Amino acid sequence: MIEKLKQALSRFHRDDAGAMKIEMILILVLISLPLLVVLFLFRDKIIGYFQTESDKLGEEAGQGPNYTP
Repeated sequence: MIEKLKQALSRFHRDDAGAMKIEMILILVLISLPLLVVLFLFRDKIIGYFQTESDKLGEEAGQGPNYTP
């Protein structure tokens, strides 16, 4: 019984696949979380910028602003 436990722990210790997956998840979180925070903090400015540019494109094409909230 103890020998099987030692073998199982030995296999678990040598297995790096789980560690690699966790590292990849942590890297993705460390990249995406700050991006989401920035998008959340500046959402009104981002929406305003794209709305202004959309209106400019519409005016250049001969159409009025099409934004309806």
